[in-house]
Order: sequence, then structure tokens, then C-alpha cells
Amino acid sequence: MRTVNWGIIGLGLISKEFMIPEMLHSDICRITALGSRSKIADDYLPEARHLTYDELFEDPDVEAVYIAVPNALHAELAIKAMQHGKHVLCEKPMACTREEGELMAAVARENNVLLMEAFMYRYGENFRKLSEAVSSGNMGQIVGMQGNHGYTLDWASPAREDPKLGGGCLYDVGCYVIDCMNYVMGIQGASVTSGSASLKMKGGVDWHAACDVQYDDGTCACIQSWFDGAQEQRVCIVGQKETCVIPNIFEPGEGEELYRIEAEEFSKAICGEDSYIVPLEDTMRNLEVLDMLLSK
Repeated sequence: MRTVNWGIIGLGLISKEFMIPEMLHSDICRITALGSRSKIADDYLPEARHLTYDELFEDPDVEAVYIAVPNALHAELAIKAMQHGKHVLCEKPMACTREEGELMAAVARENNVLLMEAFMYRYGENFRKLSEAVSSGNMGQIVGMQGNHGYTLDWASPAREDPKLGGGCLYDVGCYVIDCMNYVMGIQGASVTSGSASLKMKGGVDWHAACDVQYDDGTCACIQSWFDGAQEQRVCIVGQKETCVIPNIFEPGEGEELYRIEAEEFSKAICGEDSYIVPLEDTMRNLEVLDMLLSK
């Protein structure tokens, strides 16, 4: 298939440490432009044009845009990109509310472009193991779920600490657990009915969250995320016949380049090829749960 030209918006850790290096290994993704609000070093990826956000959106060579700015800016920048006819791969969480997410989806439809939330873990071996375990039916009816994702935030990170930028541990890492559990319940044909959270707040954002979610088939889920404890991530799915426990489910396995795979699958979809795309319906369900848990 042909190569798809990409623009990158936001040059923080995720872009510089993961997405950009892995995309450079791809035969079907080409980074043609970098967009930043601050000055980019001239020798950083010199083969790409260094542009402002608006210049990147107006660049006729850019077909797809990867957005990795603070959460509160996702909707605004994604909408601008799509209004310029760009396909958008937007870092998780795609928006800060379901209302924002639905507006983004409507703009995608109006402009006939693709929009996808970037949950790179869905392209990994650990996620495949979970999906196969649940889909096989060997576990029996799923009756409960428990998931953790947290770490010690001991460095300055305005994007995580500032409520105006969409900070907080649920948006940062708890959303992974929510996405995973909603995916499992989707296989079972269940949907969320209620959710609540006990939140430890610091500086206006949730620093530790202990959450309960219930689905319409009676399945109960417990979700915990944090910035104030040792690093851990695991998901436990409890079936009537078997239990499936997967540690480090949201991390790439050895040798896996999940950001590259994610970008390539999105590029294939742009070109009309068979590919795996995270459905927007899943994103809307995740945002609905986040709305419940973060409601004041």
C-alpha cells in the first residue's frame, strides 16, 4: 500500500520517546511535519517541516495528524484538524467529557475523515491474550473485574497536575482500566449503569481514585488509579469457571512497537485496507464512565 503522510502535534514525552521513534521504523507512515507552540530545535527530525499548529493543519501534504497535547486541548485541536480534512489519531482520553467526544465525532462525520482514540495497548500481545480468554467462553459468565494502574508522580508535570489542562490520575492512567473493562463487557453484551469514586484530591485534580462501576448484567468492577504509590498495573477478570489475571497489560511486551502498529493500522484504514480500529462507540462508553466517576 502507499505511504501516508503524518503531522505530529505536541512534542512531549509520548511523541518524542515512543510515537516518533517507532513511526520512523514504518514503511507506510512518513512524518512530514511537526507542530509545536514552542521552538523546535533545528536538528530535531530535520526532514520534517517545523510548523505552527495552524500551518500544519493547512499543509496540503499532511493527511493524518497525531495529537499528543494536554487532555483539555484535544477537542479543540482535533476539530480544527478535521475541519481541514485531516484524519486524526488522538491520544487518550480523546476528550474530557462525553459531550466533547460526541462533538468531535460529529465533526469527523461532517468532514468524512477518520477519528480514533489512541489506546496503543489494544495492539499488544497481552490485550490479545485477554480478548481470547474472554471470547473463548472458557471462563463462563464474567461476574466481576478488578483493575489497577498507577505510579508515583514525583516530577513536575503541568499536564497531569493542572485541572485546566485535564490533569488527574483517572484521565492519565485510570482510563486504560476503564477501556479494558468496557471492552470485556462489550463482548458479553453489557453496558454501564452506574459508577462512583472516592477521590484523594491535590491541587484540584484526583491524585488517587478508588472507583466502583456496575453493568446492566450485574457485573461489578473495581478500578483504582493513583499518582501517590508504587508503580503497578494489572487487570483481573473473574468468570464463573475461570479467572484471568494479566499483569502489565498496558505495557508493550518485549520487542513490541505498539505505537508504530497503531499508526500503521490507522494508515491502512485511511487507505481503505483491512485494519483494526478502536471504535468510537468504545470511546464514548469510556467517556461516559469518566463523567460518572468525576462528577462533582
